Amino acid sequence: MAQPDAILSDLDFEGWFFCESQLTAPWGLALPGGRLAAVHAVLEGRCRIDLGPTGVSRDLEAGDVAFLPLDTPHALRSGRDVVAIPVADLPGLDRGDRRMVRLHHGGGGDQVTLLTASFRTTGSLPPVVLSGIEPLIVIPADNHAKLGLLLELCRTEHHTRDFAQSAVLRRLGEVLFLVTLQVLSEQGSPGTGWLSAVSDPRLGRVLEAVHTRPGEAWSLNRLAEIAGMSRASLARRFRERLGVTPLSYLTMLRIDTAAASLARNRQMISRIAHQSGYSSIPSFTRAFVKARGMTPSQFRRHAQMAREDGVLQPE
Repeated sequence: MAQPDAILSDLDFEGWFFCESQLTAPWGLALPGGRLAAVHAVLEGRCRIDLGPTGVSRDLEAGDVAFLPLDTPHALRSGRDVVAIPVADLPGLDRGDRRMVRLHHGGGGDQVTLLTASFRTTGSLPPVVLSGIEPLIVIPADNHAKLGLLLELCRTEHHTRDFAQSAVLRRLGEVLFLVTLQVLSEQGSPGTGWLSAVSDPRLGRVLEAVHTRPGEAWSLNRLAEIAGMSRASLARRFRERLGVTPLSYLTMLRIDTAAASLARNRQMISRIAHQSGYSSIPSFTRAFVKARGMTPSQFRRHAQMAREDGVLQPE
């Protein structure tokens, strides 16, 4: 059986936004969502999270990690009836670092300390990876040793003098994301979605093979042999769990791999095309344009300009 953390170990996070919030009651924040995922870690105090479009609400307390797999628009507030203000409209938002923001807000009452991470990746694959997961998952860190250690590290780094420059904190969003997925897989996956597929002994072998070697000349026959299934059975089960065919998934993975290499700007496009499973630059370019709406060269220039411009701002 494949393990989610092994398959996701090379996932590139293209851009991320990290916020440390010191909030005192009453307070309410409305977040627009729209990134790949968002993670809120409650270091001190308690608050409430509401997902407006879904009607889902949960109370959070110190040690809880709230995970929004597709960063649905949501609100955080000190109490049920507190009005949530769009975060972009708040006074006291320190935008000195376009990736690391510090927020002090509220009416002077009970204090809450939150660490928030939201991010995108270089590829189109992650939304597939996150399919089939509930829009809001709350995990008490006390129930999971890794999350507990991770939050303790957050608390320690939060109190350092150079918090905003901390290289450790600049990776915590990624680590929270990966560890949360690992915890979810350990708890048991839903009937559909990527976690369900990777936990399936047959489909898991297929996913591990294509993720480990995306540039190989995979065919449905070869993938069916790895799964120990007929081609028709593999295609049917794959579509039931992931909503796409095995070869469509492979194409997304290859473009994802190529996009990560292009964003790093380290190799010739011809080499990236070959490593991604394409026999020629024209065939690679056609597939890339279809998936991304721009040529590999245009994507590389766009990624370079984004890095030079700081990539992210609060949304």
